Amino acid sequence: MSITYFVTRRLFQFGPRWRSVMGFSACASIAAGSIVVANATGVPAVLLALIAGTVIAHRFDVTPIAGGINFSVRTVLRIGIALIGARLSMAQISALGLSTALVSVGGVLLMLSVGTLVAVAFGLPRNRSLLSAGAVGICGASAALAISTVLPQHDEHERQTVTTVATVTALSTIAMLLYPLISRFLGLNDLEAGVFFGASIHDVTQVAGAGAMVSPMAATAAIATKLVRVSCLAPVVATIIVVFARRGGPAGEKSGPPVPIFLVAFAAVALAANLGLIAQPLRMLFSDAATFCLVAATVALGMKTSIHQIFLEGWRPLAAMSAQTLLLATYVLACITLFRL
Repeated sequence: MSITYFVTRRLFQFGPRWRSVMGFSACASIAAGSIVVANATGVPAVLLALIAGTVIAHRFDVTPIAGGINFSVRTVLRIGIALIGARLSMAQISALGLSTALVSVGGVLLMLSVGTLVAVAFGLPRNRSLLSAGAVGICGASAALAISTVLPQHDEHERQTVTTVATVTALSTIAMLLYPLISRFLGLNDLEAGVFFGASIHDVTQVAGAGAMVSPMAATAAIATKLVRVSCLAPVVATIIVVFARRGGPAGEKSGPPVPIFLVAFAAVALAANLGLIAQPLRMLFSDAATFCLVAATVALGMKTSIHQIFLEGWRPLAAMSAQTLLLATYVLACITLFRL
């Protein structure tokens, strides 16, 4: 009797509610382990979680605990997105100056417009192109997960989300290692290097890592610049909802909720945090909880997607997102060169 058959048979002996609890517990446990390993090794927790979830789905039949996995993908993900609002600091954003903020916002708009067209030119569908453009332009895996919740749902949607999360995380890690070398080669000062990292690297963790490789000043500027892009998440998701509500999704697709509560919660948490209504220790707790929720949701996404399905995406998503990443970095460097921020 194989171990896969044994585990599956044992799971079916539990009731549906307990199987759902076990599914969520599995996602939470793997997420916690991924975060611990990430803190020890520097490998992104999201990438570790995605690999672990995908391998488990490939090795075991996770159908018995599908209820808990779906709960993690939907509810836990939305809680995590709402809690990201605690990370926004209007004081840090305002300290950057108007020109830096405009460069960051301009990069987001560039990705959502030209970046989307770049992905379409590589043969990706419109919605898939928008998903990757939002991930590259705003805040990496977090943006990909948030945008995916409001895009029209279809049979390949989860596979596309998994591929986007994996690709944008890998590219962000490469950028974290490569961009400090580029900044030194170009002779950027600490402030300019920080703006470069914050306006062009995808994930917050990698932004902080790149800044720390240069200097504390660069790290502070990088994180503050990145917060400008993170603040664009809620308006972008809201705009996508409005656009698809007016156009109507393609036949056979189911659109996301018309008024997503998690988006309102995101804005409420951000407002409360910046008004001083949330104590700093609680604010840090919310930020850590957001990371945990997003990693747990990523584990669940990996469990819902087979390795074979990921490879069906082919080379186009990687090529398209690499081109989008290069376009964003070129834009930011051009702005720094022209305006000497």
